[in-house]
Formats: sequence, structure tokens, C-alpha cells
Amino acid sequence: MTTSGTGSAREIPPGRLSNFEDVPVEDAPTPLLPPRRTSQSPSSARGTTNRSKKAAERPVRAAETSTASPEHTSPSDPSAAPETAQKGPEDKVRPSNVHIPVALLDPLVAKCKADGLSHGEVIIVAIENAHPRLKDLIHPVATAGGGLFASRRSRASRKTDGPLTPLNYRLREADFATLDQLVEEFGASSRGHLITAALSDFFGDN
Repeated sequence: MTTSGTGSAREIPPGRLSNFEDVPVEDAPTPLLPPRRTSQSPSSARGTTNRSKKAAERPVRAAETSTASPEHTSPSDPSAAPETAQKGPEDKVRPSNVHIPVALLDPLVAKCKADGLSHGEVIIVAIENAHPRLKDLIHPVATAGGGLFASRRSRASRKTDGPLTPLNYRLREADFATLDQLVEEFGASSRGHLITAALSDFFGDN
């Protein structure tokens, strides 16, 4: 039964409410639900994708930077360092001294100052310059013979050198070996004799 607008009840025809009867639960259709959305927002998804790309690229960049170019070898690499010549015992420098005429000291010192040479270097220059004449400089021309007797040179002597003064100098071991070889070759009485003869010739005091 229903009520009218006047408040009085009226009878409902049979079969009127047949469409409103409940359907048994076991026969009810399963409702279609929309697909479940993930809780990840679009912005966070993009961030995850970007991080994945960077992680994939990182090993490649590391491999590129770890490959050393042959033109940029580390300076700490011993094989890249320039080779230095190994010095032997003959290159060792040691001091010595010799006695020369006092008259030769001033020009020798002046030569050192003018050309920036050491005493030993001036000695080498003088010997090199006088080498073609060392035989005659160490042994003056014959003072005996030449007529009935064969000419002969005077014995090597430094009595005519006048007052002597010590001179300190430095040479390599190889230079001292050459100096001793010249003393023996030209028959000088000592290194001082050879050096004095060469310096006298060099400075024009012979």
C-alpha cells in the first residue's frame, strides 16, 4: 500500500513491486572495478627514469675518462722522464795545485774575469793552443852540438821561470789523465812544467 497526497492509504495492484525484489547473492553479477592505480605520481616516475638513465651512463663515462691518451702520460711515470747521461769516474772533478811564475798570475786572473773561465779552464785553453809547439816550448832549441857533434836540446829545467806562486785549479779525472799523458809524451819534468810552458806561450811571456 501507498499513501496519496491527502494522507489516505490506497491499495497497490498485484505485481507492481515485482521489479524491486532482491536478487539472490549467489546470482548477483560481479561488479567491474577500474584498474588499480599505483601510488607513484607522474613526477616521481619521471625522476626514477632519469636516475636510471644516469646510472646506465655513469660506467660508460668512467670508462672513457679512465682511458689515458698516449700523448698525456703521467709525469710521474719513470719511462716518460728524460734520460740523463750516467756519469762515470772519469767525470769526477777534483782539485789540485801547481806552481807557476808570478808574472803569469795577473794575466791568468784577468782572463778568468773577462771570459768567465775557471783556472782549470784557462789551463786547458792554453795547452790546446800551444799543443803544436809544446815540444819546442818544453825543450828549447839545441844549445850544444850541431857541428862536429850531433845537436841536442838542453835538459828540461824550470830554473829560468823566476819566482813561483801556487795556483789552485780543478779538473776532471779524465783531464788529469790527458795532462799526465802530455807530460810523458813531451818529456816535461812535471805537470807544472807543462802548464807553465803553455801559459807562457799563451800570454806571450815565453
